[in-house]
Amino acid sequence: MSNTTFTTRVSGKMSSRGWAIALGIGAVVLAAILLVVYLDRYRARVSGRNAPTPVLVAKQTIRQGTPGAVIANNGMYVPSTLPRKDVVVGAIADPQYLSGRAAVADIFPGHQLLATDFAVDTGASISSQLTGDQRALSINIDTTHGSLSQVRAGDNVDVYISAAGVVKLFRPDVKVLAIPATQGPSGAGNLIVRVKQKDAADWAFAADNAQFWFVLRPVVGAKKTAKDTANAASILR
Repeated sequence: MSNTTFTTRVSGKMSSRGWAIALGIGAVVLAAILLVVYLDRYRARVSGRNAPTPVLVAKQTIRQGTPGAVIANNGMYVPSTLPRKDVVVGAIADPQYLSGRAAVADIFPGHQLLATDFAVDTGASISSQLTGDQRALSINIDTTHGSLSQVRAGDNVDVYISAAGVVKLFRPDVKVLAIPATQGPSGAGNLIVRVKQKDAADWAFAADNAQFWFVLRPVVGAKKTAKDTANAASILR
């Protein structure tokens, strides 16, 4: 056998062996890359499942029909943070979602507040807007002392009274709960306002013996109303 033939065979064997080694190394590198990608995705998935997620959780029993505003104003839930894997689908994180809605069933302590627990509150009943020592009182208003055409349910008003030649602030920042449909074309009628139980008798006495003035407050940014009294002497100074 010539040297040329021997060299060719040796070279062929080494070339085949080189390709085999190269392919083996490539397979190892590819497996390593796939392993790194898998581990990275796994870590991301696990990290995502454990990511802190905000949710509102009931801290007391919320009865069916309770308005979202009452739930929020009375702190009937607590903002919590749970791992994403523990958050129920549809859980509420933003308290603003409760506005204009009411509970459709009883909600018990520890329950995550869900979108399905609430529906748009179309009734907006007077009683649903009262809690604790709050009461609803109907007060007559005429076109001279505050036109109902400018007042809407949900507005806040400052209430003044006029009696015995004196006008003074009676109660500031009073919530208007409703305006009955019996309002006349001139803008006169009744306002149903929210009052404290301890003030109900004072309101009733004032309604029978004095004239109410209702002053509409700004929707946002209203400053505290200063106590004020006026009479003939004070306005002629």
